[in-house]
Amino acid sequence: MNLKEKIRMLRLKREMNQKDLADATGIKQATISRIESGEIEGPRLGVLSSLANALGVTVDFLVGQTDEMTPSDILKTNPKAKYLFRGYEKLSEEGKKDLRDFLGWLEQREKKEKKGKG
Repeated sequence: MNLKEKIRMLRLKREMNQKDLADATGIKQATISRIESGEIEGPRLGVLSSLANALGVTVDFLVGQTDEMTPSDILKTNPKAKYLFRGYEKLSEEGKKDLRDFLGWLEQREKKEKKGKG
């Protein structure tokens, strides 16, 4: 997946339109449109950094230096993940086990839902 596809996919995943992303980044909506259309292929680092912050990813992820975000990247860029991690750390060992079991259950449920849609 290239830069324009990643930005569009991440924006839609966060239920943002281009204006929302422009407001969140301070980048003109026209510039975001030009990036997503491929007219601008290599935006400046400041633009990439603003986009990455607003989309909850790292610049490395956006530009294809890595295909997956590390847990550390996720914690740095996603306040909800940071909140969940802090909550997990406060749990007893039994609570942590229950939460891991619940996550496993959620993953299985989503796999089944995807199979049903595919």
